[in-house]
Amino acid sequence: MSLRRREQGAPFDDRPWAIALSNFRRSPVRVLFTTWSSGGHLAPMVPLARAFLAAGHQVRVAVPSGCAAAVAHAGLVPVPVGPLPKASGAAGAVPRRIGNWPADWPVRPAGLGAEERGMLRALGEKQVRIAEAMAQGLVAFARCWQPGLVVHDASAYAGTVAAAVLGVPAVGQMWGSAAVLRLDRQDLHGPPLPGYARLMRRYGVDPAYEPGLWLDPCPPSLALPSSARRMAVRFVPNGQDGQGGPHGQDGPHGQDGPHGQGGQDGAPGEGKAAYRVCVAWDDPGGPPKPVRAALRHAETRGTEVVLWPGVAAGPPYRLPAGCRAVLHQGGGTAVVAAAAAGVPQLIVAPRPEQQLNGARLALVGAGRLVPVDASPARLFAELSALLEQPSYAAAARELRGEVLSMPGPDEAVTRLVSPAQASHAP
Repeated sequence: MSLRRREQGAPFDDRPWAIALSNFRRSPVRVLFTTWSSGGHLAPMVPLARAFLAAGHQVRVAVPSGCAAAVAHAGLVPVPVGPLPKASGAAGAVPRRIGNWPADWPVRPAGLGAEERGMLRALGEKQVRIAEAMAQGLVAFARCWQPGLVVHDASAYAGTVAAAVLGVPAVGQMWGSAAVLRLDRQDLHGPPLPGYARLMRRYGVDPAYEPGLWLDPCPPSLALPSSARRMAVRFVPNGQDGQGGPHGQDGPHGQDGPHGQGGQDGAPGEGKAAYRVCVAWDDPGGPPKPVRAALRHAETRGTEVVLWPGVAAGPPYRLPAGCRAVLHQGGGTAVVAAAAAGVPQLIVAPRPEQQLNGARLALVGAGRLVPVDASPARLFAELSALLEQPSYAAAARELRGEVLSMPGPDEAVTRLVSPAQASHAP
């Protein structure tokens, strides 16, 4: 069955799930999760997968073989479905310097130039190649295991293929981006990319089949409007309750910083640094030279710089204790993890989606956006403003309150499964 998108602003309607999952009655549901990448793409799925397990359902996580260890580290059962194609890393075909895109480009892609539209198409085609590499193993396992629900990373299109082959609902799991980015479509809102349409037809399914629901951990004030059918689901940094206090997260601390020893327990006090800044950087080489120079200068002014491995290191995804600001590239999961902690963010964005996330943070006053090629002097000035102006901390605390008010993963499980159970209640 195909679960179509609702009109924007329409209330959430559980009835399609009652129809699609009716065969399960009160039996455990088999839920197949899938993603093509560990780190920021796997992280938002972990709390939901654990919530399904806690509710008595069965869970498997299908991933490329290189991601299986990360899934096992999260306490879940991995299903390797083959290797990724070469050159499928996060950066992909996107150039290092992208300029400034319009702040609402996902909503109005027609306003983009040919170069920008070509970049989005290249990103979509890269994901299609990944889907092609995963589809055979994923569909084979799905046919054998017979899940009743497929929850896939929003950019793991092989998950939609598998759900379509089985005729079960597909649910897209977003990772904190401010927009529902349909890179599988031409110019975001057009028909499917030709390669994706060919992949769907190869398995005998309609290319128009699409996720009926998107699970969205992005705080509503950061999210751009969309016609996509979204369910807000709180990102839980440690996969449990996510209720740690602002600036006092009880995750790992005392780690070595990128420029020396860093990380005393708790918030700064007598004999400690005036501020603690946490730095997360996805690229293996670490921050570029201007960022390193700005951080070294901050250290000479009494700021303690500590390394936050971020979501790439796996759970728990909490910030080190006592952080007063986070500097990172603007990946969606890092944004929502810092938002859940109530910490202001300095975004040094190398790619369009990350730039978008930084712009949305700046709009609500909980962060600042800096170009990836900014000078050390500008980076230091932006970081100093983030630390010293109280308005940023206040906005970050307000954003944290918004995160905590979102439904948790356990509520999401109930909403996804209970209609089927209720429809067969005695």
